[in-house]
Amino acid sequence: MQKNGASQNVLFYISTSASLAPPIVEGLGAAGLARNSQGWTRIILEKPFGRDLQGAHELNEIVSRVFDEPSVYRIDHYLGKETVQNIMMFRFGNSMFEPVWNRNYIEYIEITAAETLGVENRAAFYEETGALRDMVANHLLQLLTLTAMEPPVAFDADAVRGHKVEVLRAIPPMSKDVVARHTVRGQYGPGQIDGKPVPGYRQEKGVDPNSRTETYVAVEFHIDNWRWAGVPFYVRAGKRLANQLTEIAVHFKRTPQALFSRSPKDVHHNVITMRIQPNEGISVSFGAKQPGPQMRAIRVDMDFSYRDAFGGETPTAYETLLLDAMRGDATLFTRRDEVEAEWRIITPIEEAWAELPPPQFPNYAAGSEGPEAADGLIQYDRHRWRRLTRNGSDEDQ
Repeated sequence: MQKNGASQNVLFYISTSASLAPPIVEGLGAAGLARNSQGWTRIILEKPFGRDLQGAHELNEIVSRVFDEPSVYRIDHYLGKETVQNIMMFRFGNSMFEPVWNRNYIEYIEITAAETLGVENRAAFYEETGALRDMVANHLLQLLTLTAMEPPVAFDADAVRGHKVEVLRAIPPMSKDVVARHTVRGQYGPGQIDGKPVPGYRQEKGVDPNSRTETYVAVEFHIDNWRWAGVPFYVRAGKRLANQLTEIAVHFKRTPQALFSRSPKDVHHNVITMRIQPNEGISVSFGAKQPGPQMRAIRVDMDFSYRDAFGGETPTAYETLLLDAMRGDATLFTRRDEVEAEWRIITPIEEAWAELPPPQFPNYAAGSEGPEAADGLIQYDRHRWRRLTRNGSDEDQ
């Protein structure tokens, strides 16, 4: 019953493990709470949206029996971050970038989500989830789709999410042999964070001392469509790494001639970096003449920072997304077919890992750049990860 001028609209927020979401949704339906004759009723679902493709499909079926799809808001807080929203503005609102945003000019793209934190008090959740399900199956695939999608006809939910699904469907599921060659998993051992000793994952409270759960994952994805054929997308995420950093780095091809360098290997390539955290912003690196009598290029950077440009604090991701849910704008939320398209990519990797011999865990120290095997994944044809800790001289070249 409405009291004291309260709204007649209802918004449910479900933030539980994947196994608890179905009975909660069914309970809302059985209690008659999913229908509201006096206003709207909507539901927000937090990740994980299932544990695999079958689980995601079953969860979607249960939700669809209780709620209409336009009333369902699957939340991924990365999509509420200003820089993530700005990816589309940067690409499609500036004529200098979109014409070169394709395989003809871009050599490779890397997407990084690095944390210095360990599992903290989430050991039980993390033991059954791991880095691939926790980060790649949602956050990083979302960043990939926004980086790779075609321009929508309008900035609305159906147009944007439809193009994101097209990207996911163009990523071929991996066979076991491809998984063995194009993925790396890791687990942190004891080390140092900010000069202080920290335990390894297996020594964390609530973790199995023989755990095979990955706390680090790196994957090379390929998008088999006209725009991106042949361009690798390197994705990595991990805990207890050297720095707290989330970014998308777009590496452009080098110029065909070393006009201003001694050899082609010395030619710097342009990189556009979109920083999602910390210090949200965008930087563009390019070559400039080094002062002096010789015509020699050095790498310089132009940098845009949200804080410096606009001042003050931007809304948090959750503030943005909760407001959108109340306004009925689903553009920054994940659609049913989008969730299942993500799991169609992730589930074969999990299944292959279950069959392949696990790495000798732990295989990277807390506070490091991650497992050495991840360098082998990317270090061919001059590709390399951007270092997590940088001083300006040790950037990728």
